[in-house]
Amino acid sequence: MSTPADPQSLAFSPVSARSLQVVAVTATAVSLLTAGAGFAVFVADLVAAEPEVLNVPDKRISVVGAALCLTGLVISTVFLLRAHRRLRVAGLLDDLLDQANLAVGKGEAGDPAAARDHFAALLPVFERILGTEHPRTLLARLYLACWTGETGDWAAARDHFAALLPMSKRALGFRHPQTVSTRHNLALSAAEAGDHATAHDQFTTLLPGFEQVLGAEHPYTLDVRRQLARCAGEIGNWAAARDQLAALLPVREKVLGTEHPYTRATRHNLAHWTGEAGDPDAARDQLAALLPVEERLNGAEHRDTLLVRSNLAYWTGEAGDPVAAREQLTVLLPVFEQVLGLEHLHTLGACENLARMTGKAGDPAGARDRLIPLLPEFERLLGAEHPDTLAVRHHLACWTGEAGDPAAARDRLAALLAAREKVQGAEHPGTRETRHQLARWKGDPAADR
Repeated sequence: MSTPADPQSLAFSPVSARSLQVVAVTATAVSLLTAGAGFAVFVADLVAAEPEVLNVPDKRISVVGAALCLTGLVISTVFLLRAHRRLRVAGLLDDLLDQANLAVGKGEAGDPAAARDHFAALLPVFERILGTEHPRTLLARLYLACWTGETGDWAAARDHFAALLPMSKRALGFRHPQTVSTRHNLALSAAEAGDHATAHDQFTTLLPGFEQVLGAEHPYTLDVRRQLARCAGEIGNWAAARDQLAALLPVREKVLGTEHPYTRATRHNLAHWTGEAGDPDAARDQLAALLPVEERLNGAEHRDTLLVRSNLAYWTGEAGDPVAAREQLTVLLPVFEQVLGLEHLHTLGACENLARMTGKAGDPAGARDRLIPLLPEFERLLGAEHPDTLAVRHHLACWTGEAGDPAAARDRLAALLAAREKVQGAEHPGTRETRHQLARWKGDPAADR
């Protein structure tokens, strides 16, 4: 998730409490001087007049003096009340923005749930003090959405960003950096929530603006290109994803350096889509070249290193050696569980890879048994219709059939096909593969051709 803004932008710097105090004191002094001048005129006139009878001109002058006196007192009272209110609001804002910076600090310290909850509590206060479309209120909403996504609740984050975007356009303008950040994060959260087609369209719309405003080689522009390639692959255009990443890699190497984390991530993604596009040998070789770099820079048990090892094992199996892949993943899985935890998505991905390689190595019942407890975890963490969950359902159905239960395989595939057509479309490669396997388990001879 891209950072919405520098946390210091929440500091209450444009109009401080001290400056409000100076304005209030000055305004009050002016109004009191007006009152004093009027009172002085009034008293001087009374002193100059005869005690018994005041002449008409003196009376008029006295009335003018009294009016000036009263006007000054009214003005001073109004200014004092307004100054008191503004000073009170300034104090509340100081406290509120301190709390906002504290919430950001919680997220940056590794506790996105605490940051999310803190911003959720602060947002109604921002709205009450500043209004629903004040720039700082919108920034608080942006942070709430970002930290919601960082907790893994991408669907909720997407909904937050979608609600925020029209307000940001209206209050700040279409090209304001905060609006652009909201658009970017909306596309990113849609992709993470599994709606890759929508995200692909949003990133496609974003890219020309990033190139025009920031430049073709700005890191943010390059990240939009990476996300666009990823979404292209996820909607089934694997060759396009591979080609886009192949074009992006040398630019990232030039701008960021060959060993920058984003450059290495691009190499990793390029290997993945190269394999998906039909060249598992090249995918395996690319990951084998990347692994020692990750180990040297991050260590053997870093999350990124573990992910490269898991995918290297997977593509080793897809390239024709599932036994070696199964053995590598069997050794690797306990490390995932120890370092990342049993419920981390990377751990679950390694479990899925192990199940698939177990089946390809000749143990379909073992593959089925590994996938059965895995499916509810994907459903709980990602949702029943997330593409990754649908992929687990597909593999469970296939290995159920291979393990000797074709009727159960048919039932699972029939239910899955409807879900894949709804979520991914009738022509997505995953949907076509589910349709093919359903025909195969129904006994259609054409399915084996």
